[in-house]
Amino acid sequence: MISNRLKRYFYWAEGRSPAQGQQGLTLVECLVAIIIVGLVSSAIAPALVISVATRVQSQKAEQALELAQSEIDRVRLLVERSEANTGNLPPSTAVAGANPDSRVAEVAGPTYGAPVAAPTTAFQTREANLNGNRFAVQVYRTPGRFVGNVPVTFGMGVRVYDYDAVLNGTGSLAKDPAALRMVDGVGQRGRRPLVALYTNVTAGEEGNSLCQYIRHLNNAASVPTGCN
Repeated sequence: MISNRLKRYFYWAEGRSPAQGQQGLTLVECLVAIIIVGLVSSAIAPALVISVATRVQSQKAEQALELAQSEIDRVRLLVERSEANTGNLPPSTAVAGANPDSRVAEVAGPTYGAPVAAPTTAFQTREANLNGNRFAVQVYRTPGRFVGNVPVTFGMGVRVYDYDAVLNGTGSLAKDPAALRMVDGVGQRGRRPLVALYTNVTAGEEGNSLCQYIRHLNNAASVPTGCN
């Protein structure tokens, strides 16, 4: 009862009737509300776009790292089991030279073009799929040192690109990894690899592995006494 009397008093003080106080929003008030909602939406939309693009890039970078590491692990396992040979190792970058393994990271990126199922050169890519995302993977090795077809030591590189990055263009893609920072689109992954890993692979179970490795490091100039 008191509450109703207070309401009537306030309506009387404002110069309107109780029936007017129970009416909905006016057209002007609706327009103002729509404008405010539009302004707020336009202000936060760019932040949402950047957030989604950055999250996608981070997810792809994590998957690319997993792919690259698994490729290195596969080759290391072949070498450790003494099952590696020139037929099941990644393509070589060039003919044997003066210790090129130290420059494995300087090898050029892959040439543009659709990935192939079984690359025959170090500058082709193959397709890899992980959790619905498609990648183009460049896997290569330096000439290293071999005894017949059996590897003693060689440098190995793995670069993982976004699949679309390798499809269009001329020449070679960049070899330096994309910077993982906030982006509002594809960012640097449109041309640069998401991940690039480099390592040296050395056989350690063969009887002359150490001598061959020293010979490789010295470019066959000198070897310790006792080596063949």
